[in-house]
Amino acid sequence: MAPSAPSSSILHTISPLPFILSKSDDTVRKKDPKFKRYAANLDRALALFESVEEWADYISFLGKLLRALQSHNADHVPYAPIIANRLAQSLQPDLPSGVHQKALELYGYIFSMLKRETLAQELNIWIPGLLPLMAYASINVKPHLLHILGTYILPLEPASLRPILRALLLALLPGIDDETSESFNATLTLIDSFRAHIGDDEYFWQCFFLVVLGSSDRRLGAVVYASRRFPAINSIPNDKPKDSLLEALPLELKSIVSPEPGLLVRALGKGLADEQVLVQRGFLELLVRSVQLHNGALQCLVPADDLTLLMISASSVVLRRDMSLNRRLWTWLLGPEPTSDNPTPTFNKSDYFKKYGKDSLVNGLLALISSTAPDPITRARPYRIALSLMDRWEVGGVIVPDILLSVVRSVRRYKSEAPSEKAYQEVLKSASSFFDGVEASNIWSDGFNLACSEQDLDLLLFILKTFNVREEEMIIVHLPLVLVTLFIVRSKHVEHLDGKVWHEVASELLDIIPSRALLPTAKSEISVFEPESVLNKIELFYQRTPDDPSTPPFLPATISWLLLTSTAELVTTSLLDLDPCAGDVCILTVTLLAKIPGEVTWRNDHLVKALLSLKPDKQVPFNVLYGATRLLGTVIERNGMTRQEIDISIRNFTELHWGYLSIPTGKFHVESVTSLWDLQSKCKDHKIEAAISNLVADGHANPNAGYAFINLWAHSVDYANFEAILTRPLLLMLDSLEDKYSPLRSVSLAWLDMLGATLTTNRLYAILVSRILKLPFLRRKEYSFGEDDDLELFLYYLKILTNILDMGPPSLNAALATDMISVDASRSNLLQHIGLEDGDPSYRGFFIRVILQTLKYDIPQESSAQLHESLSKVLRGALQLLDVMLTDNGRHREPELHIEQALTARLSSNLHKNDIYTQTLILDVLFRTLKVNYGTSSTDNSQIPNDSVIKLRESIDAPRQSDTALQRSPTSSLIQCIIEGLSTDENEPVMDSWVKFLIDILPFFSDVLFQILIPIVECFCTQIKKTFEELRSVYGSASSSSFLSEESAGASESGLFALMHGLEHLMVAAHEKLLEDETKSTNPKTPSEPGFFGTVISGVFSLESPQARSAAANNRLTVLLCFQDCIKICHAIWLWGEEIAKGVKADHDSASNESYLYISSRMKYRARRILERLYLSETLESLETLIDIHRSNTVFRLLHVLDGSRPKLTLPYIMNAIYSRVNPVLLESSQRSTLTTDLTEPQLIEFLVDYVKSLENDAIEEIWFDCMTFVKDVAGNIGLYRHVLPSVLIFIAILGSKVDSTNFGEQRRLRKELADVFLRLLNSSVASRQVSGVNAPEVASLSLAEEKGESTADGTQTPVSSAMSTASTLVASVPSLRPQSSFSQLGLAGNDRNDNSSRPKVSQEELCRALAIVVPNLQKILLESDRVAVACTVIGASVITPALRSKTFPTSVSGPVLEVLYYLSRVPSTQKSWKPSVTDAYYDNKFFSISETQLPRWRDVIRQWLTNDKERIPDLISRVSTHSSNTNVLFGWSDQESVARRLNLRRIAFAYMCGETDQFMNNLKETLVKLSELVSSNVVESIRSDVFLCLRAIILRTSPVHLPPFWTFIYTELVSVFVQLQNDDINGLQKEALQNVFAASKLLDAILVLGPEEFQLHYWLFIKDTVEAVFPRAEASPLPLVDRLSFLMGVPMSTELPAEMATSSLTAQVKRKPILTGRQVENVEQVKAFFSHLSATSYGRDYSLAKVDYESLEADVYGDIFA
Repeated sequence: MAPSAPSSSILHTISPLPFILSKSDDTVRKKDPKFKRYAANLDRALALFESVEEWADYISFLGKLLRALQSHNADHVPYAPIIANRLAQSLQPDLPSGVHQKALELYGYIFSMLKRETLAQELNIWIPGLLPLMAYASINVKPHLLHILGTYILPLEPASLRPILRALLLALLPGIDDETSESFNATLTLIDSFRAHIGDDEYFWQCFFLVVLGSSDRRLGAVVYASRRFPAINSIPNDKPKDSLLEALPLELKSIVSPEPGLLVRALGKGLADEQVLVQRGFLELLVRSVQLHNGALQCLVPADDLTLLMISASSVVLRRDMSLNRRLWTWLLGPEPTSDNPTPTFNKSDYFKKYGKDSLVNGLLALISSTAPDPITRARPYRIALSLMDRWEVGGVIVPDILLSVVRSVRRYKSEAPSEKAYQEVLKSASSFFDGVEASNIWSDGFNLACSEQDLDLLLFILKTFNVREEEMIIVHLPLVLVTLFIVRSKHVEHLDGKVWHEVASELLDIIPSRALLPTAKSEISVFEPESVLNKIELFYQRTPDDPSTPPFLPATISWLLLTSTAELVTTSLLDLDPCAGDVCILTVTLLAKIPGEVTWRNDHLVKALLSLKPDKQVPFNVLYGATRLLGTVIERNGMTRQEIDISIRNFTELHWGYLSIPTGKFHVESVTSLWDLQSKCKDHKIEAAISNLVADGHANPNAGYAFINLWAHSVDYANFEAILTRPLLLMLDSLEDKYSPLRSVSLAWLDMLGATLTTNRLYAILVSRILKLPFLRRKEYSFGEDDDLELFLYYLKILTNILDMGPPSLNAALATDMISVDASRSNLLQHIGLEDGDPSYRGFFIRVILQTLKYDIPQESSAQLHESLSKVLRGALQLLDVMLTDNGRHREPELHIEQALTARLSSNLHKNDIYTQTLILDVLFRTLKVNYGTSSTDNSQIPNDSVIKLRESIDAPRQSDTALQRSPTSSLIQCIIEGLSTDENEPVMDSWVKFLIDILPFFSDVLFQILIPIVECFCTQIKKTFEELRSVYGSASSSSFLSEESAGASESGLFALMHGLEHLMVAAHEKLLEDETKSTNPKTPSEPGFFGTVISGVFSLESPQARSAAANNRLTVLLCFQDCIKICHAIWLWGEEIAKGVKADHDSASNESYLYISSRMKYRARRILERLYLSETLESLETLIDIHRSNTVFRLLHVLDGSRPKLTLPYIMNAIYSRVNPVLLESSQRSTLTTDLTEPQLIEFLVDYVKSLENDAIEEIWFDCMTFVKDVAGNIGLYRHVLPSVLIFIAILGSKVDSTNFGEQRRLRKELADVFLRLLNSSVASRQVSGVNAPEVASLSLAEEKGESTADGTQTPVSSAMSTASTLVASVPSLRPQSSFSQLGLAGNDRNDNSSRPKVSQEELCRALAIVVPNLQKILLESDRVAVACTVIGASVITPALRSKTFPTSVSGPVLEVLYYLSRVPSTQKSWKPSVTDAYYDNKFFSISETQLPRWRDVIRQWLTNDKERIPDLISRVSTHSSNTNVLFGWSDQESVARRLNLRRIAFAYMCGETDQFMNNLKETLVKLSELVSSNVVESIRSDVFLCLRAIILRTSPVHLPPFWTFIYTELVSVFVQLQNDDINGLQKEALQNVFAASKLLDAILVLGPEEFQLHYWLFIKDTVEAVFPRAEASPLPLVDRLSFLMGVPMSTELPAEMATSSLTAQVKRKPILTGRQVENVEQVKAFFSHLSATSYGRDYSLAKVDYESLEADVYGDIFA
């Protein structure tokens, strides 16, 4: 409630000062009766001021006061402080000039009646009110003021005037800022009079400089005065030592620089940095006229840092882009213009600046450039200054070479320090503008030095990538020279340079240099390479003066020759030493050769020799080999090698690449093949094919040759001319199929198996077709062979094709019939000519036609016997081929168990004998044996295509014989052998054979499949994980110099794919078997009419049904647990590939990047394929596993891949997972989860929220129905979902937020439905936040109750072990079959998940965390404002109000509750829901005991509470009572009232601190009146302390322009406290009195830190505000209050500046911080130390040019408020 207006309301509206009640004066009682009547008259006159209603009353009452004063002749004025305050009140700026004149009349009379000595003693009483008047006095008032000051103040003793000299200057300088004013001359004369009267020019100028430093409003008057009175110091010589120079100076000049010149420099710097252009211009004019740069004061007396400060301040004026400022700056920097006295200056302009100003300006710019300030404006400031200084070449041309690199380093450093990319771009823009303004020769002179350096190449790289270096002069002249330098330096310092950075720089330079900058080397002017001579010429070119010619040192052709020669030398050295960076240098050479136009022929003997030195017997790092191969091709193309050299190099390089192609991990495969084909394109013959053929032919005993060819084939078949390299090596590879004992045969067979999957069989058949069509006899029309026909070659082709189809996988035969033969025009004519065009266009059709046509061939009767034999072989070969193509070789034999056992034992013993290729033979024979023993020909799983969904149901049924036949299963030793074979590291190369073997024999394990599933799956997962980690380690290696011996020991990518392939088959087969068993148990085959005995028997055996159900449940659990492990390992592989594809993870070995991407993409695709099949098979269980993974790694990207970005398919399963745990009765048994994961309902709903949040907004339409079904179920079953209601509210908030941004959300009916459900759930949540959920009804569903062996419906116990009785002996006998730790879930231990009594209760913290997310989205959820208001009312009444009105407040308000309150306060038009509670909390006496961690959020809440409420501050003010309401306390206030007033004052202070600056400007007068009334009513010391605290808050939150009404009140109260302290024993002060002194001291300290200009007029009352604070006089002088207190306390005054304030730095962030901090004064020593250091510290704050530390001031106020 606002306070009632007093009768004198006009007083409070126009009076800016508080009214101080009359106080008794002891002097009255000691005088005669006349004096007592005189004092009484004054008292009555002063009492009139309490009834002021308008400004005219001031004139009337002042007149009465004057008459009262004139009623008695006395040399003493009673009530002097009160009269002085009334007079000061009458001089406030908002009163008219008539009032001011009347008040000055009283001042004049009082000063005239007082003796000079009395006036000097009472100067601190009378003068403060006069000092501010000149700044706002009218024209007719100023003469009166000047008269009073000149008549009464000026004649006082100089010792009395010295302390107020700075205040007098502050008061008088506004009178001369307008040189046309009528009072200008009088004011100027008065200032001169004060200066002369004091008689100390040194002291005067130091005070003058302090005024310039501290008051921006007085600088205009100061510069006017300085322009007339400042002595010119240009004549001070600059060639003498400092001491002798000071002694020789005349007094006038010495007064300027004594006791030290620091203030002079800082005052000039502040003036130059002023916001007004007029002030800057005046100070620049002062520099030009009186403080020229060459004078001895600046060059000898001023410290270097201070001169730097002045230079930067002066140079900064160029940022204004004002010609008048710039013209004066150039004059000052470049020296005075010639005059009649000095027509010929000693120095020209450039030399003058170099001698006197360059070093200081450069140091200053470098200091600014080295700044670590995060804001872009500060960081860009030196760049903008330097850019503007370049307008004059005499300045810019001199400083740029010294700062250019520092600018670049600063920009590079800021790139990592910038708070945002936008900030960095802003700084970079300024730096780029500066860089573009620098001459190219200056830039690349530094670039040349960087290229010669061993440590700064990264800086040169940054320049090339960041700045514009593509100007014509740069790319034609300078960059080629820098590149030549770079190559020469690299060859000299190869061991010290960072090769990677050097290569990046060279590549960048080479990319930028255009071809037109180079010419063919034939026109080169030099032919002898002398590196030192070349560098010297380039260095001389960049060291030339501006007057020297700028002709480049070399012609373009010479540059080309130098580049090629230097690179050739560098390549030669690098290749001979096998430097790891040699490959990069080779590629640079290739790029350089391509860049030089017309360079058709080029040879370098040293380079050729180095290329020929790369031989297979050396271990050549791959990146070296790759680059050398590129270079070899280019040299061959440029005719740089002889034919013999080409043959040798081709053979060597091919063999080197062949070695890398044999690496099993796949590293460098793509790069090697690319290199060979690039070399082939340059050679254009069959040299590479011949070299590869020799390698394959020599490698029949070494399988690595086969692996190398497989890799070559895999990456070469996409080339159009693939036959140019692959034909002869392919035929040699296929020859190994004939040799059953060759290790290469196993590799060839494995390759044939792979061909079907890679879809490259058509390339294989194409080569054979091309070879066959080249046979001459097929071109003849007659079907007759001759003696010249090469029938052995034809037979060779037939055998090769027969072996391919006989030994290869069925997919090859299938591809033979599906792949179409490639026919162009020439081939079509040929086929038509030989009669093979018509018919089936596939390869199968072609070969059949060739065979049939071959059968027609005959030979003449007279042919030789050899020809007859050849014909016979050809016919048999053709028939064998036809037989393979048309018939099936399967057959049935009797079981041979002893062979199986022997082979198994042999295979087991052979596992660790390092004879892995023998295993493949054993596996083949063993499979055939097992096939005979346990199956038929129909069980061959190899017929299943790789790219189809695996269907093993038919094959699983295959081993079942007739009902009477005995069912057999393979022995446990075989299973153990398989597991060991899969787990043996040495079996990596033949892992595909092991996997294929296991897949083929899976049908034989149908009866015990579930019992052996877990150990086998665990084995697969373990090996996959191990192999995957090894492969990732190999590709993550930073070294590119991996050799064969190292890489061959690593993991194999083929092995990993084989394991993944086997795991996929195994899991799908197990799932198919599970579905089959469940189908049979659901639909048993019973007789149609069982009859009586059938019914009885059925009833008897129904007792076993629980056992059957338990076994089925355990089988399902087994499969699902295996699914989980499989999904986890596949997700890890997929995630790795995804991160690589997105660039999250990069390979450090750049030489194998392509192979890295290739292998990772294949692994990712394979893992995704497995995940897709598992996800389709068991969607709900797979999804739960993914959700479990999501707790550590996000799975949304994978989930979108699995469901095809169709959330409509995924969301129902997430809902089912939740229903299965909360309300399973909604689901059918097939839809329920088996609860095999440790997921709780809150975790599932949290995932649901995150999943919906990850979707696009438009996807909300397709999932809307499912989402609404879920939330409606929650709303209908609150008891079941009570513990997850907060998460459901968040879910609805996400829905509302997404639907609000779509067209779908425009349907009002849908939004209304969502709003209704939300309100219901909100009411339920807030009403039951402490109540646990209601138990869910028991349902008959598959759960862990059955799996744990609990009682079933009929009371029969169903232990888990009974479900595994089928293979208990098998598992127990084989250690590796026992489940490991990762399958511990098979124990089925756990709690019943449907037991609602065990669910956690929803706490207030959880609810509030959810509401903090929901409340900001209320408008999107509810749409209508009335619904939003209802929701906010519910939240406010249920959450906010109980917390804020709790008896335990503020501990009842937790962080989440406060967050909800904050967001609630930001919802429009909902104030009624929270404001009353906040009001009650704010007025609670315990409010100020809130914790510091909650203070920032409470500040935001109170700020909202105060916003747009004009009555809030008046209400707070009205609560502060100024009189006691307790009639029992006659003198003073009760303790309870004191506490209440203190709290109300703190509430006002905190309200001001919560507001914005000047937010409560309209309440300032009202606040001031209340505070003045409060301190005038005999308040206790503690209340006065809180008044000072409130004043600190007001000062911090109010602009200085609105504070003048407060200053008189503040300095009056401060003087009162400190004067009272002088009369007390400080060591005996009570705690409250000491605390009051502490509070007053903190207020004074805060004001001195802020430095408001109007209060600077009153500094002298408290401290020494002049240079005497640190340079005290030897003579005694009046002491200000604080210094006097320090003296009385016996503490010596400190005259030393704090270390951080002793100097001014351009970059150091010196802050004006308060001396006093802390909430309570610990002891009196703390106050003593403050008094003794305050004057020196205040002076240091001005001297150091420190900026105000508002954060520390505010933190201290908050600390005191909540003390």
